[in-house]
Amino acid sequence: MPTALKVIWTIGFLIGTTTHSLDLINYGWLPYEFRPLPWNLYWTSLTFLDPLAAILIWFKPRPGIYLGVAIMCSNIGVNGYTLSLGYDEFLGPLMLQAMFAMFVFWTAWSHWPENKKEKTVL
Repeated sequence: MPTALKVIWTIGFLIGTTTHSLDLINYGWLPYEFRPLPWNLYWTSLTFLDPLAAILIWFKPRPGIYLGVAIMCSNIGVNGYTLSLGYDEFLGPLMLQAMFAMFVFWTAWSHWPENKKEKTVL
């Protein structure tokens, strides 16, 4: 995957990291009390999974792509469902997430690592 695309992935996932980190700082552990515990656990876990995806895309592209796609699929699904329940404040972020998700899906499809041994880049 070209460096420019990795940079965009990194920025996107670090925006998510920042968002969830600020929620933890401002509201404490499991800050999403307006939704059931599984949602709360999921969104809190993104504090750790988003930066992991940002790191893996550079050093282990195949697992990074798997994780990035899984995060975006689940995030769009969870946030879309939450929006459908009447949480209108999710509309703007969901639209931005959907655009980023389309980019992630396109790059994952277009730049899948070859079936050769991955090289670690330092």
